[in-house]
Amino acid sequence: STFRFADEDWKTIGNAQSNVRHEASRRGDNMNNYIYAADDLIDVDGDKNDRRLWKFAMPDKYTGWYGAWYGGKFEFTLSSFSGDYSGVNDHWVDDKYHPLNLVEIYCESCDLFKGVTIAFPLSKAQKFDGGETNYSLTMTESGGWVKDPQNTLFEWSAPTRCSFIEVLSGISSVKILGDFTNWYESVSIDNVRWVAAPSKGRYQIPVCAQDSPDCRKCSC
Repeated sequence: STFRFADEDWKTIGNAQSNVRHEASRRGDNMNNYIYAADDLIDVDGDKNDRRLWKFAMPDKYTGWYGAWYGGKFEFTLSSFSGDYSGVNDHWVDDKYHPLNLVEIYCESCDLFKGVTIAFPLSKAQKFDGGETNYSLTMTESGGWVKDPQNTLFEWSAPTRCSFIEVLSGISSVKILGDFTNWYESVSIDNVRWVAAPSKGRYQIPVCAQDSPDCRKCSC
């Protein structure tokens, strides 16, 4: 998504009313025709944690089979117009630490339709202080991603190669964090793209993940 002419059907989730707006102008070195959104709902607890997070939601064209992204890069640029970025919106709930995820990719049909989420923790990414920041995330199981255990008693941990490829082969949604602070902020995004790894022909996806044409069966 380059947002050259429109918002390309991007949305936000976690905001009560605000959605993305398209800006056909240049801002900084890499923001040239972009979208932005602002926090319009604050739910601060006694410890001053914002419990209602908003995120950019990528459009439906990024759902479905994208197994060929394996080994490549997921890139985008973030910037902010306003907000206090002196502290990150990580917080505690019921005496348990809840770190933020910069990106979350969800597959509804994975694990026999139990659903699987893989995420890139904000703590492992380049720090965002409101200035123009370029991100390039490696799309492999060892690239820093973690998998939701779907059990609050367990920590998120690195996915297996099979589970990582399975998620890419059945993407239901992709979300990018916008709510970095404990108060109001406005965040813009641009230059969202998936960069394929150097071509390896039939070996672009590991052979052990090619037990079925859609790579949903894996023996890695």
